Amino acid sequence: MPSSFSYKVLVCFLLTYSVQYIGVRYNELAAQEGTIFENPYQKTEKQTDVTAFTIYFTKKSIQIPKADQNRLQSVADFLNQNRNYEIYIEAHAVEGKNFKEDILISEKRSLEVERFLLIHFVEEGQIRRLFYGNSKSHNRTKEHEALNRRVEIRLQQKI
Repeated sequence: MPSSFSYKVLVCFLLTYSVQYIGVRYNELAAQEGTIFENPYQKTEKQTDVTAFTIYFTKKSIQIPKADQNRLQSVADFLNQNRNYEIYIEAHAVEGKNFKEDILISEKRSLEVERFLLIHFVEEGQIRRLFYGNSKSHNRTKEHEALNRRVEIRLQQKI
């Protein structure tokens, strides 16, 4: 029994020692914020600005991606604290069979973002929704189709 006990203590000591030995100091760690990998054609950009950013959607979807829900939450918090600001939600879509269907998809996306903000207590008077369908989409190639499935968010002070 004594030899078994000393063996377990020795193993525990070695494991503890090795973890401390290979540990990395915290000031050497660096993380990048806001890198998005959902869209292969989208340039990866740091998404740290709350006043203007873009939400990209999957094809024919109106569901806000999880990463963008966190950013919208910080926008909602900002708008709740700053009632003199308003948000512009500009939705785009190039994926329907015709212009009417693109308008409908972009309107639904803008409504989804508005609904999210209203749930988080943003006042209705602070929200401005615009939906363009495919009228402002310059890239109509298949490679750039994903870039046109977007909602652009812009905050500005009320005039």
